[in-house]
Amino acid sequence: MTTKQQVVILGAGIGGLSVLKELADTGVSMDDVDVTLVDEDFSHFLGFTLPWVMRGWREEDSIPIRPNPQALQGITTVTGSVRRVDVDLRTVTLTDSTVISFDALVIATGARNAVDAIPGLQHAVDAGTAVHYYSAAAAADAHRALSSFTGGKLMFLVTSAPYRCPVAPYEGALLAADLLQDNGSRAATTIDVYSPEKQPMPSAGPYAGQELITMLAGNGIDFHGERNVATVDGDNRRVEFTDGTTADFDLLVFVPPHAPAVTLDGDGWITVDPTTMQTCHPGIFAIGDATTVTSPSGRPLPKAAIFAKNGAAAAAQNALHYLGKTNYDDPISGEGYCFIDTGSHTSAQGKGDFFGLPHPAIHLTAPSTALHHDKQREEDDWRALWESTPAAVG
Repeated sequence: MTTKQQVVILGAGIGGLSVLKELADTGVSMDDVDVTLVDEDFSHFLGFTLPWVMRGWREEDSIPIRPNPQALQGITTVTGSVRRVDVDLRTVTLTDSTVISFDALVIATGARNAVDAIPGLQHAVDAGTAVHYYSAAAAADAHRALSSFTGGKLMFLVTSAPYRCPVAPYEGALLAADLLQDNGSRAATTIDVYSPEKQPMPSAGPYAGQELITMLAGNGIDFHGERNVATVDGDNRRVEFTDGTTADFDLLVFVPPHAPAVTLDGDGWITVDPTTMQTCHPGIFAIGDATTVTSPSGRPLPKAAIFAKNGAAAAAQNALHYLGKTNYDDPISGEGYCFIDTGSHTSAQGKGDFFGLPHPAIHLTAPSTALHHDKQREEDDWRALWESTPAAVG
């Protein structure tokens, strides 16, 4: 009896599920391949729904997406957390000591919040002077804090880079302004965004970031670039930066420091070939937020859902090529986009080739209700795919 080849996918979020979809869409026979999907709880969400919770447009419990059994038909599912990947033995060990062998592996475990990485930040959260919106529960807390904010200094702070969803801090500031306008506190509030980046959206090239700064200014929001956080003093409501300057706040809304949920060959982001998504280990691929990908212009690829999907397409094809199932490989696409909620149920969009040379030349569109509806439709379509429609492999 011929032993089946083992494909293991770590993570059942946008990246991991997209790998399943891509494997199915290739049309390649998988009769001699077993596919195993590993996840902590088989629940995920689209990142752009978190600012909607912060704004109060959605409830915390409305955003999880849980694939139904029909959608995962033909897939072996294992619930658990990854402890380590052994590249020599070709095994994955879970925290409960379960060992899973693989012939080809795709790591799509994403990034985790690492609030403790900034001195004083967790204390400020515990004291109620700082909130973030990088989890459903935290976004609900941020909504409550903003809803009760009656005026003063509101600071949005990017604590470190890279981070998931490059537009999130700016989108958050715009939506906070929108919320405060509705509750009557906007006129009594100053809103400032501080970031270690020289300008927003650096991966998009020189234009979109400046256009976003102009959009912020048009909404009475000031941007302060190249400001790296040293410490947060929650008691005195002050942020100290590494250049010795400080900024005060009455409420701090921050983007948490990020770290890869699963590492390989060290503690940092997983480095992959920028075209195939293969790591330095043959047959081991990584996609999405866990990785660092450098574009041809030298800019890092954004940690955004579209590039998890693009990476999944490349990883699926190249894994099949590695296993001898096809005679061709497939590079990752640099075409990407992001929606930016601007308030009043309108959205702008940046779209283009992030692999463009000598640099990406992406511009922002004007905000519109049509683009906001497109953003909502993207969630609806993705949810329908996994909660209603089968996407079996085999």
